Amino acid sequence: MIRYCVALFLCLSLTACDLDIGFKTLGPTEYGIVFHKLPTELGGGVGSKLKRPGQAFFVWPWDSVYTIDTRIRNIEWGKKDSKDLSDWVQTRALDGNEVSLAVRIQYRIDTEVEKLRTLIQKVGTDNDAIEDIVIEAARADIRQYMNKLQTEDFISEEAKYTGERDVQQHMAERLGKYGIIVESVNLKEHRFASFKSDGSIDEAYQERIDQVKIIQERTVREKLRHDTIIADKQKQFNMEQARVNRQVAEAEGHLEQAKIRGDAYFEARKNEASAILAAGEAEVKGLIEKIEALSGPGGEALLKLELSRSLLKNNPSFILMGSGKKGDGIEVNRIDTNELIGQFGVLEGYASPQKKTPEPITLNSNETVVTEKEQ
Repeated sequence: MIRYCVALFLCLSLTACDLDIGFKTLGPTEYGIVFHKLPTELGGGVGSKLKRPGQAFFVWPWDSVYTIDTRIRNIEWGKKDSKDLSDWVQTRALDGNEVSLAVRIQYRIDTEVEKLRTLIQKVGTDNDAIEDIVIEAARADIRQYMNKLQTEDFISEEAKYTGERDVQQHMAERLGKYGIIVESVNLKEHRFASFKSDGSIDEAYQERIDQVKIIQERTVREKLRHDTIIADKQKQFNMEQARVNRQVAEAEGHLEQAKIRGDAYFEARKNEASAILAAGEAEVKGLIEKIEALSGPGGEALLKLELSRSLLKNNPSFILMGSGKKGDGIEVNRIDTNELIGQFGVLEGYASPQKKTPEPITLNSNETVVTEKEQ
């Protein structure tokens, strides 16, 4: 018992000036593991209990706390727009050209208790010591796996992505067993440059590459401009073609309408002509039949009958019919009744007052008019 008390006294005397003594509160992303600064027989060494973010606890004089910040941390080589390549990762392409790489790596610490114990025991007791190990591992893996790329592969995004993936995968395998999780490896930029013996940087090859890139970019822009012009002209052509198609369609529509109207007019006139032809043929046929009837026996009687019908349509007041002078025709004379009465009056004026007896007056050989004979 006395031995334990002596040991405890010695520990207290050794840690009397330890700044960790007293109450301690961890930050929102901090984890802690207590280290007992005691002999192994008294339970000394790394503790097994984990102090979590925001936790408040008392630190005894014989204890110390290893605090690990578990938020995502960045390691970056090559500042943006920096011409100084000294802090870039130097490696070589597979075909021998020296290349400087600007790389960003993101990692964090696993919060599992055993992983934290292993990390503190084998890697480092604070974030700075852990970061130094990550930097060395990253440099080694970047040089090992990025130099598998040819010079032209650095221009290919797909090839660079393959290299980034290989670096991340092997870093995760190397550091994961110690509780270090590699979140990402990003190759930001690369430059083909070599360091001369006097410490200066030879970037002649990179300058030639930059010139080629400028020419390529100009070529791409020119191609885009060419494609834009072609697209504009194609658009104009399509618009003109559409306008011509509309005009052709309208013309075809007008032509079709004109054909329909012409066909309708032709059919109407054709039907009208057919009707006129049929009527003419019927009339001719009737005339032929009449001529044949008049030329045959009884034709004269039929002619007289036809003439009588025609005269009766005009409602005559007096009609005289007789043979012609030569006897080969029929004379038809119309005498107005009033005129005939006037003539009778004239005859009465020449006649004597003697009583007259009517006697026939011969007009022609066939027809007579009865008048008064003087008594």
